[in-house]
Amino acid sequence: MSNRYRALWISDVHLGSRDCEPQRLADFLVQNTADTVYLVGDIFDMKAMSQGRGSWCHASSMLLEMLSDLSTRVPEIIYVPGNHDAPMRSWAGKRLGNIRVEREWTHTTVDGKRYWVTHGDQFEHHIEINPVSYHIGDQSYYLMLRINRWINYWRSRFDKPWWSLANHVKNRVNAARRMMNKFEEVAIRETGRRGFDGIICGHIHRASIRHCEARDKAVTYANCGDWVDSMTAVVEEKSGALNVLHWHRTPKIARIMTEAVAA
Repeated sequence: MSNRYRALWISDVHLGSRDCEPQRLADFLVQNTADTVYLVGDIFDMKAMSQGRGSWCHASSMLLEMLSDLSTRVPEIIYVPGNHDAPMRSWAGKRLGNIRVEREWTHTTVDGKRYWVTHGDQFEHHIEINPVSYHIGDQSYYLMLRINRWINYWRSRFDKPWWSLANHVKNRVNAARRMMNKFEEVAIRETGRRGFDGIICGHIHRASIRHCEARDKAVTYANCGDWVDSMTAVVEEKSGALNVLHWHRTPKIARIMTEAVAA
């Protein structure tokens, strides 16, 4: 039996990249649904595909079909594109079937709190990053994702849950921690300036929920994480509380995806 939430946020799937894990998201969506589903950017990796670094597999096609089927069964799906699927921003205010495309959105929880829903790539412009360090960090991250695939392949052979090498390393490298903390601080400050009670975003591939102060106002920061590395999503419970879900089990891809699309 699936879990049903009031709202569900997913970001950074990166369909079309070599690092996406569509079978894991498909498994998650079979077990979890909501009254409103938000796709918070980088659902497709158009950047990787345009640069010849893409890889579209059968599982990606199955997930895309599953999302299309989901849009007919969920009351509302709102797609807020990110920097890797930025061409979709030209569709803002339009619909793709039953999926509504918007540059950003305001979500109101059951207890009346207003959350700013945005991918979050705009906050990078307020963070000073050495270009060389940024390039090295970026390439190191993608290398770790490739190593991680092999690690988790063998872990799955022994029925071990998904484990993130990148998160393990990022949490121990001071420069990476500083950059992500700065991103969160900028997002929280801008959220407070705009008068929202909180923000729900993605982009930095680190799932988190923080409660803090900005401009003498309580602000909640929530990040969806991603589906290439951490396998996480944010949900609103029926009470209005936000939680991060971690989906680290190994799916039976053929059965799960076939049954999900056929249902």
